[in-house]
Amino acid sequence: MKLAVIFLNKTEYLEDILAAFLEIGVSGATVIDSVGMGHIISQNIPIFAGLREAFTGSSPNNKLILVIADAEMAKRINEVLSDICEEADDAKPYFMATFPIENLFGFDR
Repeated sequence: MKLAVIFLNKTEYLEDILAAFLEIGVSGATVIDSVGMGHIISQNIPIFAGLREAFTGSSPNNKLILVIADAEMAKRINEVLSDICEEADDAKPYFMATFPIENLFGFDR
């Protein structure tokens, strides 16, 4: 089993992504509101105020999506993300990493 961790920078894709997850058989995901470090630094730390231009276009509100899946499903999840987000013309709208799960308790498939 894998833990797929998706950092979604373009939240306008969220509903399409979750609908596509259902279509490919993902039965559950956890979606968490998140804020990137760049946004916090550029807004809250005066010494870095000059860096605000470096973070223009970065969304102050992002989503973190967690999905438990087997290795094949993790590949399909990445394909879905790529298909949905392919038309983005600026910074990558998402990043995804997978991590092996050593133990899994209280999870029924």
